[in-house]
Amino acid sequence: MLPSFLRSTLMIAALLVGGQAAAATSWLSAPSMLVLAQAGAAADDDEDEPAKPAEKKPDAPAAATPTTPTAPPDAPAVAPAGATATASAEQMKLVNGAPLFNPNVGVHIVEQKRFSDSGRFEVTVYPVALQVNGKFTQHFGTMGQLTYHLQENFGLMITGGGNWFNAESSLNGELVEKARVEAQAASSLLWTWGVMGGVEVTPFYGKFTLFEGTLAQFSFVINGGAGIGGTRHQLKPENTRQDGTISPATYGDTGLRFMAALGAGFRLQLGNRFAFRLEVRDVVYTARVEQVNGCNVEDLRAMDTALRAGRPVSSATVGGGCRVDTFDGTDENGLRNSNNVPLALGLVRTPSSDVLNNVGLYAGLSILF
Repeated sequence: MLPSFLRSTLMIAALLVGGQAAAATSWLSAPSMLVLAQAGAAADDDEDEPAKPAEKKPDAPAAATPTTPTAPPDAPAVAPAGATATASAEQMKLVNGAPLFNPNVGVHIVEQKRFSDSGRFEVTVYPVALQVNGKFTQHFGTMGQLTYHLQENFGLMITGGGNWFNAESSLNGELVEKARVEAQAASSLLWTWGVMGGVEVTPFYGKFTLFEGTLAQFSFVINGGAGIGGTRHQLKPENTRQDGTISPATYGDTGLRFMAALGAGFRLQLGNRFAFRLEVRDVVYTARVEQVNGCNVEDLRAMDTALRAGRPVSSATVGGGCRVDTFDGTDENGLRNSNNVPLALGLVRTPSSDVLNNVGLYAGLSILF
């Protein structure tokens, strides 16, 4: 038998080695181990010493009630065990794929468009096509466009239409009335209609919420094209006669012109089939007046000579392309069309050249199919 102090030392060493296991248990088990250690020491002492009355064991402390740790204020809310997390229909509502009313759902800023334009046709009507840079001319018309989207950001287009209102500006009228001067014929040439073909590209697009209930897709578009268009020029301005009646302005056809256009603007798409467009386009065309109603300077001189001799314009010898009938007879107001012969001759006698820029604002509605 080992001495009692050696056995106690070995017991304490064993307790120290098992300290890690004792720390993993609850603190309620610690008094029990202490009691066991004390009991072991007492048993060793009993071999050498007479038995002593058993000491009264202290009452075990009452078990402490476990407490729930407090969550930090920025921790996400966790649904109770066994309970189903529910959200209102308004919070979970997705508008075109975007959780507008659900703050717990993350959305990527850059996402693919929900509605693809690739392989689709787009018909656009521009009821408003207004010239915004008019100095000597004023234009207001209606245009249309057919676009075939070859890809999401590239398409082919055909644009056509006419300016149902085209006239010289009030500035040119004031120059004629007050200073007896007017702009050169090339600077005041009027654009009547045009047809152009070209391409359209979409460099970037985005989306935003509209009235917190509709997701709208928008894109920035750039387009360009080329084609032909008709032109005319004012021969006689509108004036008031001595009897108080108004004599309307008269115009002469100045032929076809090569035209090119470059534009940019925004396209706002609502849903799968409808879109709004707002664009600015610059239509460029050459302006050299060399003939009026198909009659060149030689044809007009021949007709002017016939009028001065008291003969009708139809008696003059002109080229095959000259439309003599436009200078013969009377108009709807009873005025003789032959009065326009000297005015047309004045335009083509000293022809002028220029390149005109017709910058217009185009607002329209599109349908995709």
